[in-house]
Amino acid sequence: MPPLPSPLAPLTHDDPVHLGGHRLLARLGSGGMGTVYLARSAGGRTVALKTVHTRIAADTAFRTRFRLESDAARVIGDRYGARVFGADPLAPTPWLATEYVIGPQLDEAVRLGGPLAQASVRKLGADLARALGQLHRSDVVHRDLKPSNVMVTADGPKVIDFGIARALGDERLTSTGAAAGTPAFMSPEQAGGLDHTPAGDVFALAGVLVFAAAGHGPFGGGRPADLLYRVRYAEPDLGGVPAALVPLLARCLSKDPSLRPSTDELAELLAPCESAGFADGLPEPVLADIARRAAAVWQAPPPRLAAPADGPGTAVEARPGMPRRRFLAWSGGAAAAGTALAAGGGWWAWRGSRPDGAAKKKNPALQPPPEPLWWVDAVIPLTLPEPLFVGGALVAAMGITVAALDAGTGMSEMDFAGYADRWRVGTDGKVLYGLGKRATGTAPDKAVTVSALPLQYVEPGEEAPPRLRLPAYDGTHVLTQILGASGDTVFLHAKSAGAEQWWVVAASLASGKELWRQPSAGPTAQQVRVERPALVRLKAVRGGVLLWQRAEDRDALRVSLHDAANGTERWSAALVAPGATPEQPATDDDHVYVGAATLQALRLSDGRPAWSFGEGRDVGLVGGERRYGLPTVRDGVVYAVEGTRGIVALDSHTGAERWREAIPKTSAAQSAPSREVAPVATPNHVYALDALGVRAVDLSTRRLVWRYESDASALTADPSGTRLHVRGKSRMTALPMT
Repeated sequence: MPPLPSPLAPLTHDDPVHLGGHRLLARLGSGGMGTVYLARSAGGRTVALKTVHTRIAADTAFRTRFRLESDAARVIGDRYGARVFGADPLAPTPWLATEYVIGPQLDEAVRLGGPLAQASVRKLGADLARALGQLHRSDVVHRDLKPSNVMVTADGPKVIDFGIARALGDERLTSTGAAAGTPAFMSPEQAGGLDHTPAGDVFALAGVLVFAAAGHGPFGGGRPADLLYRVRYAEPDLGGVPAALVPLLARCLSKDPSLRPSTDELAELLAPCESAGFADGLPEPVLADIARRAAAVWQAPPPRLAAPADGPGTAVEARPGMPRRRFLAWSGGAAAAGTALAAGGGWWAWRGSRPDGAAKKKNPALQPPPEPLWWVDAVIPLTLPEPLFVGGALVAAMGITVAALDAGTGMSEMDFAGYADRWRVGTDGKVLYGLGKRATGTAPDKAVTVSALPLQYVEPGEEAPPRLRLPAYDGTHVLTQILGASGDTVFLHAKSAGAEQWWVVAASLASGKELWRQPSAGPTAQQVRVERPALVRLKAVRGGVLLWQRAEDRDALRVSLHDAANGTERWSAALVAPGATPEQPATDDDHVYVGAATLQALRLSDGRPAWSFGEGRDVGLVGGERRYGLPTVRDGVVYAVEGTRGIVALDSHTGAERWREAIPKTSAAQSAPSREVAPVATPNHVYALDALGVRAVDLSTRRLVWRYESDASALTADPSGTRLHVRGKSRMTALPMT
């Protein structure tokens, strides 16, 4: 094996000479949040000096976190952590001086020497359990225990990096529902945006021990969204773990926090008594690395790097406002370049100007697209319902939770802890309603409940009581839906408490009583398996409520109109409508509009066809798919995508064609809008999606005028009429509408 590189990296030309009374010797590491130096005090003590980049230190909240990190490090002490020698979180460049721990991180140790022997894993786990217990007895939780936060020394493991530790019950620095931490080693409750208790640290510790024993984490790797899903719902992978440890680690990895052992019990089960000789069980490559690091402390530090030819040539003392080098490395595996935050259950980054590459490869014949008003990066489930608008807030499924954003700025306003499924919330446009959090199998109350959800943070325990409780329905079923709300009435899709029958239910929020119910198809076996609700949609229209429903694997769509007061069915119609089911059917005061083999209008008065357009018409090469896309209606005009020919506009009363978009035949197949997403119409433009992004057709010229490149899968118009919300695989963007 070639010799390992020195653990010390040279100082750069713009690193300070002294900081906090310490002379800097070398770099130990650097990332998006700050730099760790090897330094020496005036008295000759060698320390690890952690600093924060100046641009981040300007954030008051981050300084508070940095102070809490030093407090947590002091709490754990030098037996199981790195001894703290000094700190100044208020300095222009905040710093923390700790013992220089001589040894590799656990992930590096496993890379060097392979998985640890069972005896070493037991000793490692017992020491880490005692370390966490010391934190918990001081009412502190770590929240980010992982292999890279555990140092392997000759005397035993030490826990480091308390950057997101916090006092129990202190929510000031973590919004309710935030999922701060590292996905591969989060607990299910942490991944779900719930409170992280000491039991969550036990779950993370078990994941660390699986890694130490088997060389892999309990939930694999991959994208954060996939990891978070597996943490919440999948069984852990304990392959390679010694058989004697499997039952204990499986218990620690229970999805139910109450089933996990305490840290004291876990330490006792792993190693009944503290014993020396941890180094005796370490692989030879790890022991060699520890010796190498110990020797490096007393070797001459590497020479400082020279300044670039066009840059300053001397090192200076750290001072306020000093520009710092940008590092784009991951810091602690949780944030890149200081901009990616684990929040709202997803990996978020908010921006206020155009995202990189948004306007690349523009067609020179088109106008440039508008600058985004804002965008938010997040893991966005694409198969869930479209966003809701509640007052000035945009409520959408974002990663592992439902979040409310300020529709004007994109800034996060509220994460709804326990709401990972958007179909469990609904609105009348003014109030956000949510189904009660699902009861457990031992909970005494399994009724369906509906509450008004606050769009601003409230203290735990101060939430308003449920507005509605319906014991006739099963509140534990994950696929119960809020279909919508109108005035005093909320509409649900729910299963009977004692049977398999599903119902569309109308209930009064004022009286708390059921108004009526109609039998409905329940979710299919496939929908239950993948936890996707049945395709049942409802919309309040003139004359009652319009109900759309069908099975996921059939093209038959049943449309019916019901009396809003008693649920009596006034009419129904069976349609063949392959493809997507619209979230909100296109309606006006007279008709409901459907796109399928033709574009047709059904009368709201009796459900009979008022007109049909497109029979036998050449719409391009569409195969067996729907010929006409989901329509939208505005100001007496119905807009829909016609095959690969682009947008067609029809008179809403007669069905007569008003105009058709002019798409060159050479580009029709590539640029034809999606028939699975309804267009958005304004007085000047109609917007649609195609394979390249968002496209805008000018109503005066009937031609494409600009395209905004995106992987978007949904368009939503803000009720204000000024913003177009574009939802892609990992980004929500707001574009101005004209």
